Amino acid sequence: MAQTVVVTFYSRRGETERLATAAAVGAVQARAGIRMRRLPDADPAATLARYPDAVEPLRRMQKEYVAPREADLIAADALIVGLPDDMSPASAECAPFFDLLSRLHADGKLAGKAAASVGRGAALESVARALREAGLRVVTPDAADGSDVDGAIALGRRVVAEAAALKR
Repeated sequence: MAQTVVVTFYSRRGETERLATAAAVGAVQARAGIRMRRLPDADPAATLARYPDAVEPLRRMQKEYVAPREADLIAADALIVGLPDDMSPASAECAPFFDLLSRLHADGKLAGKAAASVGRGAALESVARALREAGLRVVTPDAADGSDVDGAIALGRRVVAEAAALKR
């Protein structure tokens, strides 16, 4: 049976979107079905005003992606989460998502699921830590996995393999 991977990310200019998409490609290469989800802007108008150089990619992503839903996370066999390096799970855009993960963990609905984080800098480890706290089996990136496109593709494949192993 094919694994389902929910790839959730937040991006303004498209860099984190690119890594999340690369991880999704790796998951598809491993024969998983994917769902791409973007964390919504806490205040879309304020975000557009604060990042005038990112207006075009922000508007595009606001149209193209829906927010992750509880049903997505429950149905998934694995999660991949990406944040820009200047954000953390406590950021306004991210906190509702990580609160949802905590609640689902407390309800036992995340048991047996694999996860990984993609991104750069401090966000990579802070997301991995939050995923572990939510009871997910976190696939630790190799040296480059998750921080560049080729590494993110490889990480996507590894997450699917881990999810399949957890099901056995």
